[in-house]
Amino acid sequence: MSDNEDDTTSPDTVYKPSFVLIAIDTNPSMFVKKESDGIMPFRDCISACYNLANSLIFTQNKRSWSPFGVVLAREDASASFVNFNDNVLTSIKFLKEENKRTDDELTDMYQRKGIFDLSAFFLFCKKKFKEVNSVFYKRTIIYVTNDDDPIKSDKNQRFAALNEAKNFEANNITFEMVTMNDSFNYKIFYNELYAVLKLPPVETVVEDEDGLLEKLSTLILVRYYQRRLNFFPFIGDQSRFLKVRQKSFVQEERLYNNAFVSAEGKLVKKISKTPTDELKKYLLKFNMGSLEFDTTEYYEIKNNDLPIGYSLIHVSDRVTDVGIILANTAIMEVDVKEEIPFFESFWQYCVDKNKVLICIRKLKKFDKIRFVELIPKFAQNTKLFIIKIIPFNDENKYPASRLTVKEEDINVEYSQEKVTVTDKLINSLTFDYDPKMFTNLSLAKKKAFLRAKLLQDPEEDVEDVTLDSEAIDKSLNEVGDDFKNLFHLEEETGKKRRAPSTASKSKKKK
Repeated sequence: MSDNEDDTTSPDTVYKPSFVLIAIDTNPSMFVKKESDGIMPFRDCISACYNLANSLIFTQNKRSWSPFGVVLAREDASASFVNFNDNVLTSIKFLKEENKRTDDELTDMYQRKGIFDLSAFFLFCKKKFKEVNSVFYKRTIIYVTNDDDPIKSDKNQRFAALNEAKNFEANNITFEMVTMNDSFNYKIFYNELYAVLKLPPVETVVEDEDGLLEKLSTLILVRYYQRRLNFFPFIGDQSRFLKVRQKSFVQEERLYNNAFVSAEGKLVKKISKTPTDELKKYLLKFNMGSLEFDTTEYYEIKNNDLPIGYSLIHVSDRVTDVGIILANTAIMEVDVKEEIPFFESFWQYCVDKNKVLICIRKLKKFDKIRFVELIPKFAQNTKLFIIKIIPFNDENKYPASRLTVKEEDINVEYSQEKVTVTDKLINSLTFDYDPKMFTNLSLAKKKAFLRAKLLQDPEEDVEDVTLDSEAIDKSLNEVGDDFKNLFHLEEETGKKRRAPSTASKSKKKK
């Protein structure tokens, strides 16, 4: 346990960058168009790197350089494409221009024509990390290739390449290999390479640009929010506690409005109200009348004697069901400054007994308290707890159908015709989910505007990818009618929405 300190509850934001070096092979196999979509793998690589850089414009960090670099596996082992110390905006412009080139131009400029020395290329990749002071951070080399025999069965090249790869671990470098070749033979060379690296052989095959972009995006470590707090195992006793850290990785994209415009798009001046010294009044209404409080009384009522942090109430079985989430999930780890290993004892007990810790959370002096459960997990070689808010009664809201299910309705038997039509309806409504299908159109337009200003490019049109309701209705027309007829369903005719007035229509046109 630790003595109380004033700074143990101060919040701080942490950003430890990961540096990813994307190594793109220039073997002739990377310039052969794929049968599936007719696109060269090399072009997919350039497009994925461009989209990755483009996605980093709005990340919340204070550095201007790129968290990833791009190199080409050329015969001279010196083809730097994007450097770590390059400005992100510069990298985006460069990759965008390269992506505009024709297939013939890309092939003529970048396809490897000479003898390739893999060991020299590994050494070159290792030296690239010296561009930034990345020794304390995660460093990854991801090699994209379709060539399963880069050493051409040469024993000397094999020995040299494997010997150079041994230095990755000593330099805190993780190596990963990705291919777009479905018939890639790992036994020729790469299984032995993974054995030298003391890594399990991982076969990562991506089909196209989207698959590669998804893989690359998972390697870029984004900012997370961290706060130092105290964990009080004995409620009411504030003299004994453990130092812990609360970390949150999930963030919502926020683009703040820093200007006010008229309907015509012209900047206007915002008129702010002059602040006064009058005390704010709070009114509490109830059946017998009402009470009025000033600011001081309001905060005294909200105040409680609980310390800031997590106070343990008891140990319990799981309280919340899977899927019940009220806020972005955070995790709790022991603080590196905590010397006594009691945190690990709590964690081990919960794992052995399949239990969770029920706590009261208070994050600031006049904060509303929340009940949370701490669920033990083991991730990234770290013992931690997932912090999950326990909902109050009025926060548990279930669909009406769930509340009105009758037991006699559960064992109802349906005819084969009804089952067949229902299956057809479900199949007609089924589609392959893609996150890009559901976007915030207003946010996308704002991003496009800001991106154009930052890159000094023309503003790109934003495609509205909202599902086409009319097209869905048309495709369901026949099976939908059959379903309604069989189950004797009638369309509900609700209140018609009022048509927009002439004034509102003219505003929209503007």
